[in-house]
Amino acid sequence: MSSTRIETLIDEVQAAFDRCPTDIEAGLDVEDAALLQLRKACRLLAGAESLQDASYYTLVIEASFVAIERTVEFRLLERGTMQPDGLPGTHPGVYREAAAAGVFGESIAADLADLWRDHRAKTYYQDGLASAARADAMYELATEIHAYVTGRSRQGHECLCGETT
Repeated sequence: MSSTRIETLIDEVQAAFDRCPTDIEAGLDVEDAALLQLRKACRLLAGAESLQDASYYTLVIEASFVAIERTVEFRLLERGTMQPDGLPGTHPGVYREAAAAGVFGESIAADLADLWRDHRAKTYYQDGLASAARADAMYELATEIHAYVTGRSRQGHECLCGETT
């Protein structure tokens, strides 16, 4: 592998993202921005479950945090609290907006932000080690939050969890 090869691959990736997408992931070809976030969360949870079975705990933890954020963004968009181009650009911002919009109480939003700051970043970027117990707990939390939010949504029936592709 050379730096030339890496540069070529970067250009190829950029071109792939610049082209209109084809062969879109099942369930994500929707027009509604809220449903797109919901279904991304569904796919993240499905992926986390598969990765859990394969013992890829770091990825399970990461996917679970991201699934929580996509689920919150779904609810913010569905309720008209935010527009797609105004979604929080930071992880803590998602939790703050969730509390402000009443998706969760302030204490839950603060606890989620603390989990993200204290454990997600440490596991993903720093010296924290992923384990089966940590991945199990994080996946269970993400699944429960997803069910809680979709259970209070008029579009909860659009959730793809439990479907096979």
